[in-house]
Amino acid sequence: MNYDIVHIGLDAHDSPIGGCTTHFSYLLTRKLLSKKCVEFIDYPNLIRLNPSVPWRTRGNGAVALRFKYSGCLEDLIDEISSLSMEYVSSISRRNERPGIIVYRGNVNSLIKWIYRRALTDIVDLGVALKICRKVKAIIVGEEGRGVIGALAAIGGLGPGEDYTFELIAYRSPDYWGLRDRLIDEESVKVMDELTKPYTFNNIDDETGKVLIAPRGPDPVLFGIRGESPEILVKALKYVKVYEPISGWMIFRTNQGTDAHMVYRSIGDLRPYQTAKIQGIVSSNPRKIPGGHVEFALRDLTGEIKAYVYEPTGKLRNIALNLRKGDEVILHGVVRPGLEPGTISFSVEKIIVLRLSPLILAKNPKCPKCGKTMKSMGKDKGYKCIRCGFRDPYAKKVIIRVERKEPKPGIYTVPARSMRHLTKPLTRYGMEKTSFHGMQKDFKWIE
Repeated sequence: MNYDIVHIGLDAHDSPIGGCTTHFSYLLTRKLLSKKCVEFIDYPNLIRLNPSVPWRTRGNGAVALRFKYSGCLEDLIDEISSLSMEYVSSISRRNERPGIIVYRGNVNSLIKWIYRRALTDIVDLGVALKICRKVKAIIVGEEGRGVIGALAAIGGLGPGEDYTFELIAYRSPDYWGLRDRLIDEESVKVMDELTKPYTFNNIDDETGKVLIAPRGPDPVLFGIRGESPEILVKALKYVKVYEPISGWMIFRTNQGTDAHMVYRSIGDLRPYQTAKIQGIVSSNPRKIPGGHVEFALRDLTGEIKAYVYEPTGKLRNIALNLRKGDEVILHGVVRPGLEPGTISFSVEKIIVLRLSPLILAKNPKCPKCGKTMKSMGKDKGYKCIRCGFRDPYAKKVIIRVERKEPKPGIYTVPARSMRHLTKPLTRYGMEKTSFHGMQKDFKWIE
């Protein structure tokens, strides 16, 4: 049987009042699975993009569906378009048309490039449209900003890229719009204990708060993130809910991988980029109003003010213990500064490489009795108040003290403040470099 490899990129099916791109992809996937001419070659891909884009809604996520297709492509496009229009008009009620891209064949290098760009920087719509024309990607509907995310999703999770999985359960329509999810929190804590470290970010490590459920009006009931589909299905069995689950689906995703972090020089930074910057702390950290911490970092190309904000919890204490001269790597996003033309850096992870020694200047000891002497005035030397010894030429004694805190290592924000893409500490050493396909006869959608 002749078939094409088809990739469908989806974005912007959510709005502040309802809907969710993952939920639309779930409905579309169920419809596709009912067709004999469709055979999925990958789990639906949930692709998180640049978290600092100012016009994003919620988590800035897009979805790619990948399958073998032996039917009529025009019929497939018409069906996707019709389902999308119905979803947008009745559920998400967007003013702007969502993004849908249909692409056949192996993923072109230009599509991979736009994924990397959309992950770490700002993408111009004109550039995305130009690439669509060049690689013959089909835009379904209007050419709005959602095209960027849809095209970028198709370029994500290529060979050699780390990935995780997320099982997302959806609410019954009767419960849409209600912010509280009826989930037994004790059951989530049990699930976390029985499945960690192979699931992550279920519970906040500082407050004990349950984190699997969103708070918005969207159709998502909860999401469990982990290292394999099998551990997610196991975890699902432990979670007790007191409202109907209309269905669930497992996504392969770039969440929890630090995929958005790229090394940049300070002098090259621009607003809304994601970056990791290595340099020397050039001003001692200080607390500022709001409970935030401010310090400066420099490298050979420039200097930037870095901010560790109050919601980052214990990461602020790590920042406050840094000193001028320490060598660190900061992960975070670039923000426009308060003054026109300036920028600042919002920190989400600190890697301490090397601590500068603490240099102390102390009064000298009396050579006769060992008592610490006192100054007799500027440039007048020191005297001993115990035995009366005087030394007009004595000076401060310089002592080099090796610091023990913070220890060299990786420090990140607590789970409650963690961006979708940020790699939690429990995932270090669990990175994956290849995907071997879907397990045969494994139930990944219901």
